[in-house]
Amino acid sequence: MGAAIAIVRAAACGAMGADIAAMVDALRTDRSGVGPSDLLEQVPAVAAGVGEVPLGNRHGAHGNMARGDASAPEVVHHDDRAEQLLRRTLEQLLGDDPSATIGVDPSRTMVVVGTTLAGMRHCGAAMRLEGADRATEALHSYAGIPAGSVLRRAIDGLPIAGGAITVSCACASALSALAHGCALLRSGEASCVIAGGYDPISEFAYGGFSALQLVATGPLSPFAEEREGMKLGEGCALVVLRLLSDAHARGKVPIAVIEAIGESSDAHHLTQPHPEGRGAATALAVAVSQGLPDLLIAHATGTAGNDAAEYQAYRTAFGADLPRVAVTALKSRFGHPLGAAGALELLAVLACADAGFVPAGLGRPVDRNAFPDIDLLQQSPRHSEPRRVTVLAAGFGGANVAVSVLRGDQALVAAPSAPVGCAPRVVIRAIGCVTAGGRGLSGLQRLADCGARDVSEETLAPLLDRSRTRRFALLPRLMLAACRDLCDAVGMSAHDLASMPLLAASWHGAAAFTEQYYRDLLASGINLANPMLFAESVPNVGSAHVSLGLGMTAASATVIGTRTAGMEAMFLASCRIRAGEWNKALVVMADESHPTIDAVLSHCTGNQVQSGSAGMAFLIERMDASHSESFPEIVKFDRSMMERGAWRSGVLGLGAVAMPEIGCVAGPAALALQIARGDLGRFPVSCTDPNGFAWTLHASAHGIPKAFATV
Repeated sequence: MGAAIAIVRAAACGAMGADIAAMVDALRTDRSGVGPSDLLEQVPAVAAGVGEVPLGNRHGAHGNMARGDASAPEVVHHDDRAEQLLRRTLEQLLGDDPSATIGVDPSRTMVVVGTTLAGMRHCGAAMRLEGADRATEALHSYAGIPAGSVLRRAIDGLPIAGGAITVSCACASALSALAHGCALLRSGEASCVIAGGYDPISEFAYGGFSALQLVATGPLSPFAEEREGMKLGEGCALVVLRLLSDAHARGKVPIAVIEAIGESSDAHHLTQPHPEGRGAATALAVAVSQGLPDLLIAHATGTAGNDAAEYQAYRTAFGADLPRVAVTALKSRFGHPLGAAGALELLAVLACADAGFVPAGLGRPVDRNAFPDIDLLQQSPRHSEPRRVTVLAAGFGGANVAVSVLRGDQALVAAPSAPVGCAPRVVIRAIGCVTAGGRGLSGLQRLADCGARDVSEETLAPLLDRSRTRRFALLPRLMLAACRDLCDAVGMSAHDLASMPLLAASWHGAAAFTEQYYRDLLASGINLANPMLFAESVPNVGSAHVSLGLGMTAASATVIGTRTAGMEAMFLASCRIRAGEWNKALVVMADESHPTIDAVLSHCTGNQVQSGSAGMAFLIERMDASHSESFPEIVKFDRSMMERGAWRSGVLGLGAVAMPEIGCVAGPAALALQIARGDLGRFPVSCTDPNGFAWTLHASAHGIPKAFATV
């Protein structure tokens, strides 16, 4: 795993308490945080209960209003709930003197957080404002949807200037962010990292999970014979990460040391886990490779499919040792906090363990016929101080992440620390793309002059299996087509792809399907949501479909919510390679065009903006210095924070590159065009985001490898 990483500070809020101390007190009891909702924008026909964070002032500036009419404009309340959760938790984490807590230059401090839906509450607010003929206010609300907007508003004024990235792999997002945060430290790109995850309660998620028949009306009962499903929750969980050697030098005793992290993808189904739990078993096997955990924090959503698959994963990972592993399942207490899942339970358990006990879950008795070997803690806490704790999270699209930590000062001896080694070269071995100009680099070169905005079906059709993709949103179709173009260029086989990590990127996600889902949700109500549109609207739908379509079973996630997301994904992949965690990665980015996106960007910039659709894929690899082949090299990335709104359209390279507005594909597309020019030596490509994030990729190129010459 390379250099050891320490968790030196932690903060969280969830349905069991507005801070970790309150959670510990509540988890000593037998109460659940799941109850009637004050914050759902609509009232469900059946009050199944949700887990909401008790922040106080629960009805906000609008008071305790009626929420019966889903489309009423006055139901625009708590639309900034995501920002509230994030900012509140950041303030807890960093204390009264954030600069002293962070202790390094702001340029060496980075944030990487996970989320399932980011600022989606703003979307419902915007649509209701549109219906009330408040168009300007609606545009302002639409601008708050992207994860970059949520994160920038939350970190404003804090000493964080090294970059802020949001990843999404559904309910495994927080633990995925933790994994990427470790790589930022090991690669030397940051000296202090804030990592974790968040999600607010929302009608978008509640309606979707209900439509998929996953929400229980009775108690959430993990591993029970009569389990009915999940309870939706919300929360935020954040940690400060440092190299363990740095923590020692500062005289800090860690809360815990991260021992191992396992990541995988099921490559099985968009919304259902592999029935044998193969992906979860793979992630767990890596996480527990250093030893059997004293406690396992289960994902345990209480759904029929998840709990059965998860148990099979336990049997595969632990074998005959499974009865020796204590298991706790806390979503019966917190509800399912989506993007905060895994991290929230881990921080609560670590604090409880410091207090001398392990919290138990609630619900009906375990089905001993189906799950005979599980030692599940129920009803009453167990007096114990586990040394090694493992947590598992799994999400839509088949993403799985498992993390093992060693608690506190016990970890100082147990976890060896290794120095950060010399960084290897990171090269771009191949590029695939689909744009309005056509397929491949030749199509990209025609883009500026072709006069079209969107990728044609004529371009996509030869690259896609129509029988499998005809119902997909455009976004994953663009990503799959770009990946197919790349694979054709270098003759990459299914075997080559199976074990390759995947990072996708998108600014706005599946915009058309998201709009259709949400308008239907408002028109028909929270009880009649469209399950197919919901599944195709989640932000990680691109990485989910690519891993499924190409049979990729290694780590996968989507970088979301900024115009620079494509460059951020390339940055994360290069960090994982430089840290020695990956040897190669497939990085794919895409964005759709949409009239609402154009209207919001035009409003933000004061200029007429017409966006287009595009998709690009990059094969990024580690290359030893002794390698004789010449491939374009990723030299370094510069990041900075500008004033919000101070962004420029287009990109900058060796002179301005003529580039239509194609979302997060713009920066990587400019890079590809520079490479296509031939023998350039070293050059920069810069891209900015309306929320003030600015990224510059420094690359070098000496000729064009044949692999780049796609048809």
